[in-house]
Amino acid sequence: MVEPDISELTGISNIFDDDWTRTIYSVDASHCCVKPMAVDFPSDKYEIQEICNYAYCRDIPITCRGAGTGLLGQSLSNGIILDFTKKMNKILDIGNNYVIAQPGVVKAVLDKELAKKGKFLPPDPASSNYCTIGGMLSNNSSGPHGLGYGSIINYVQNVEVVYGSGMLGYADCNEYDEKVSKMLRFISSLNVDLKSYYPNVNKNSSGYRLDAIFEKNKINPQKIFIASEGSLAVVTSSRVSILDIPEKKCLVILRFENILDAAMAVPSILEHKPVAMELLDRGSILEGWSGGDSGDSNACIMFVEFYGNDNSIYDKISNFENAMRDKVKILESGYDQKSVDRAWNERRNSLNSAMKKGMGSRKPAGIIEDTVVHPDILYYYLIFLLKALAKYNLDYVVYGHAGNGNLHLRPFMDLNSSRSNSLMHVLASEVFNYITKVRGSISGEHGDGIIRTKFVPLMYGGTMYDVFKQIKFIFDDKKIMNPGKKVL
Repeated sequence: MVEPDISELTGISNIFDDDWTRTIYSVDASHCCVKPMAVDFPSDKYEIQEICNYAYCRDIPITCRGAGTGLLGQSLSNGIILDFTKKMNKILDIGNNYVIAQPGVVKAVLDKELAKKGKFLPPDPASSNYCTIGGMLSNNSSGPHGLGYGSIINYVQNVEVVYGSGMLGYADCNEYDEKVSKMLRFISSLNVDLKSYYPNVNKNSSGYRLDAIFEKNKINPQKIFIASEGSLAVVTSSRVSILDIPEKKCLVILRFENILDAAMAVPSILEHKPVAMELLDRGSILEGWSGGDSGDSNACIMFVEFYGNDNSIYDKISNFENAMRDKVKILESGYDQKSVDRAWNERRNSLNSAMKKGMGSRKPAGIIEDTVVHPDILYYYLIFLLKALAKYNLDYVVYGHAGNGNLHLRPFMDLNSSRSNSLMHVLASEVFNYITKVRGSISGEHGDGIIRTKFVPLMYGGTMYDVFKQIKFIFDDKKIMNPGKKVL
């Protein structure tokens, strides 16, 4: 790969190759570090097209970046970084049931604009205050309310893209470009049951989501770009479905004796159809929670939320609390927006603090932090995990979207130690082998990135992994679009 001569990109004033800029963009929210050749702040798709043309002729990688909140090095590259947050950050249109946005729009900014019209986009990752729509599409983001509303892949109506060759593209359920058409012909030629290769879970951000393209006798080719981590094309705008904000929200906070008791209760709680069910292991991350007994470090907190548009929601909450009362302690019930927001802010702040803290030289390591199993077996999966952590004498932070069977567990390790790096790989192999056997996913909402891509063949098997590589070639024949992510 040749060093780029940035001066050849005539007419583009937003590209920088100074050492300071390159150093700043060498890191993201992961523990990885890769120094790029240059960073560009594109103004529109035509500028992106020019940069892609330049890179394509020189085999230079192109990688997209939003807020850099990815936990697995998705936005890191030794090529050219495209940062959309500076100029391509506009909401282009808000309709009755959709919003059209550029990739650099911050989720919290979009939330405020949609709220003025009584609308919302349900996926709500913990990083909503600064993550971007482009990043959410890239990773197939979800968040606490994914239980009731699903991931961002369920909402994308169409996309406009620029391919690595500089070609402009587009896709929705009615129209799509020639590359998308070629992809559909290839998939049809396989004559296999795609869904049999995919996990038996309702959240998945690992690999390419071919299973989401064909649903209910309808073709949704735009979904191939969701969860693809920019490895197929640059998404320059997207049209995304929005919903009416529910009139009523109710949050019930439960306290279990320990995390295993909480996991055991998940199937029975699901029978009441909440929109969110968050598990927070208090021993790790909620020290001093105001509603519990401060001396009990093993207690586990569960947030269970319900939405509705009429007073029948109160009967639903009453039935739920009556069903739970003999099994668990009810710490608090919130029936107004202020109480609900306060509780969720407590949750968000506790988790943010946990992610920042360490134990001596050890920090929370992220390689197994987003696994998913069917919620019916979450209890047994937790037993397996806790035994594995005990075997290696590892402390940990754990929380998760329990209703989806999606755990965010981080063992504490010295990330600069070669021994810890080796142990991290051993632990990941054990955990991901278990996940594969129970048809779970190694990544529910955070993607594969630099760190987990090497485990994608383990999860999907050689046959489907070869299909993924062919999909990559159809869209990106020179493998310059965020290389090393999704397929190697």
